[in-house]
Amino acid sequence: MSPGGQYGSQKTSIPKNWTPVTKVKQLFVYPLKSGRRREVAKAQCTERGLVFTENNVELKDRYFIVYGEGHHEFKTARTNPKLIQIQTNINTTGDVVFTAPNQTPLIVNLPDPKNKPAIVTIHQKAPVESLDCGDEASAWFSHYLLEKPSGARLGYYRPQFKRNIKKQFPKLFDGYNKLRIDSVGIYSDLTSYLLINEASMDTLNSNLEEPVSHNNFRPNILVDGKNLEGYTEENWDWVRVGDAIFKNVKPCTRCILTTVDPERGVLSKQREPLKTLERTNQLKQQAHISAEGKKGVMGIHLELWKPGEIRIGDEVFIA
Repeated sequence: MSPGGQYGSQKTSIPKNWTPVTKVKQLFVYPLKSGRRREVAKAQCTERGLVFTENNVELKDRYFIVYGEGHHEFKTARTNPKLIQIQTNINTTGDVVFTAPNQTPLIVNLPDPKNKPAIVTIHQKAPVESLDCGDEASAWFSHYLLEKPSGARLGYYRPQFKRNIKKQFPKLFDGYNKLRIDSVGIYSDLTSYLLINEASMDTLNSNLEEPVSHNNFRPNILVDGKNLEGYTEENWDWVRVGDAIFKNVKPCTRCILTTVDPERGVLSKQREPLKTLERTNQLKQQAHISAEGKKGVMGIHLELWKPGEIRIGDEVFIA
């Protein structure tokens, strides 16, 4: 068994003894849900996800979301794969700028937190509060994603709102005894942090005719796999990186989003790499299968227990 013990351990306080196992290879923030990644050299780990500073302005992980104008249902690259090509930046004057292929850049002024929020439904119909970013943003996203003058809206997270994932995911809480309400992210499907071991990608790619990138799986933290076995991260209990400490609360089960080419925004007609992942690395424990079915797994969901800064090259410890 890999260092760190079998998944399901019930340590409830931060350990004192740690074992170094690898180092951070890359860090990623996704300011727009389903949008293009931002690779960063360092970031702050906060309760709601990674935060980095660009031109003296903070960009936060999955704080923006695109949703439908009518029923306020969220839009993701699962059904709108072109979303994955939308980049989010902060320009030199401190404005949020969205760019996409063949589109004029969009500058967005953040909405007033006192504005009345829209109720947007996300994963598993979970309701979240979102502050609308205005008609100009709506027209830009509608034109790019829908090729229509309207139909899509851009939302920004309302800081006063906190999700109750136990209400939306009762089966997950029955099947995963380390999952807590505090594990939740902003507009992420579940937790605020996703870690992948590069050796897991190597193992998956050894079974694929056409190798894929870790970017198909959208990690926040990618760790070096040189001295690790594939999928060994699933057995880790606690993880310490830089100043931050995390608890592994759940294996990350995978969906059709992994089949979207992260560079071209096109779905795989062969349903790869998801089809191969489901065949080669499924959920193993019966309680987990009862909660979700025999889904493919890549990476682990982490809950932050101690905030702090993390950097590329930081040593990764487990307990």
